[in-house]
Amino acid sequence: MIRLEHVSKTYEAKVVAITDVSLHIRPGEFVFITGASGSGKSTIIKLLLKELKPTHGRIVVNGKDLGKISHKQVPLFRRNIGVVFQDFRLLPDRNVYENVAFAMRVVEAPKKAIKTKVPMVLSLVGLAAKYRALPQQLSGGEQQRVAIARALVNEPKILLADEPTGNLDNHNAWEIMRLLEEINKRGTTVVVVTHNMEIVRMMNKRVITIQNGVVYSDEEGDQEA
Repeated sequence: MIRLEHVSKTYEAKVVAITDVSLHIRPGEFVFITGASGSGKSTIIKLLLKELKPTHGRIVVNGKDLGKISHKQVPLFRRNIGVVFQDFRLLPDRNVYENVAFAMRVVEAPKKAIKTKVPMVLSLVGLAAKYRALPQQLSGGEQQRVAIARALVNEPKILLADEPTGNLDNHNAWEIMRLLEEINKRGTTVVVVTHNMEIVRMMNKRVITIQNGVVYSDEEGDQEA
């Protein structure tokens, strides 16, 4: 599903982000990637999305060798990856329904499919009744649920969540993590980048710790927990 083989990334001015990182995430797993700020976590996410190219090494996602994907093929490749960010990144002038529908319109989904899928995914994240609300009328937790719905509406095989609870209070953070766990149980591979070690310990999933750009530890959790 996701494989990094001896991957290194050095930015300009010889700033080393990650060094010789190798890891394998299997289909259907729920995995945390943790580490201090600047450890290389976000670089890994950008590499998986092909926003960055590795300096060395090989990356395979959904059976695609990213080193062999052309620039024109990147949008099609990303259709099988849903992404959730810390800052939600919702369109402020569009309501909940339109924010989610936008993701389907980008991939030129039929209008009939949009009318069917958007209400379904809003129901999944518990926001069916707020489909007309604008982002500023929602709580932080609700906005993140909209972001998750948008990431899921095209049925990606992988969901990448980059600090999804970073702007949320403890209650909403746990609500989002429970939602991500439910999504994982439905078959989606979930990768969460976070520095919230309380959540990581309580969730009891596989944890990959990045320290100074290298894999410091890779510990299996109880995926049935």
